[in-house]
Amino acid sequence: MSPNTAPRSTRRNAKAVAIGAVTLAAAVALPAFAIDHGGDGAVDVATAADAVESTTTTTIDPALAAWLDAQSVDQSLAALATLTPEQQFELQTRDWTPEQRASFAELAQQQEELSNFYALVSWSTAQAEQAQQAQATRSASAPAVSSGSVWDAVAQCETGGNWSHPTVAGGFSGGLMFYSGTWNANGGQAFAATASGATREQQIVIAERILAQSGWGAWPGCSRKLGLR
Repeated sequence: MSPNTAPRSTRRNAKAVAIGAVTLAAAVALPAFAIDHGGDGAVDVATAADAVESTTTTTIDPALAAWLDAQSVDQSLAALATLTPEQQFELQTRDWTPEQRASFAELAQQQEELSNFYALVSWSTAQAEQAQQAQATRSASAPAVSSGSVWDAVAQCETGGNWSHPTVAGGFSGGLMFYSGTWNANGGQAFAATASGATREQQIVIAERILAQSGWGAWPGCSRKLGLR
């Protein structure tokens, strides 16, 4: 018996199964559309949700739907392949009940919120990794210091040991209260714009340079208090 002479009920059941398989494949793939907003033919989940909330078809001509129903299984599937994903979706969901449409709209909203959450987590992770890399680079660029304990004592006297002390009146900042002009003149810009943005080790490197040029008089009050001169 040829396909064209098969009982009509048999052809109708076979076509229902074939189109149902296409519908199922679309339903399974729909959550991914919430994340893919860019590729050709991608269905924006908000657009899909709007489509199922409507009880009428906006892009599928009723005559086309009727024509598809009248075709054989192979002809129907071939015709479906020529439609856009949006048109296929509207055609395959035209018989959904209000409850099914409401359920899909809720799923679409959940998928969009999940997509936004993943985007935020990805952005936050990238920011944290960049900050860690920047800190590692700054720390690696300064050599170890042998006189750290002396400078810790000076910093304790100057700023209570706060190596990140912000700039105060007059342009002084950092644990050792570097004047901005002195910081720049001794190569501080290689580490940070101001001393407060540099690490403890980096500030000590600059302090050693200043000490070699000006002696402990560069820190008159604290160096005298600590008996360094």
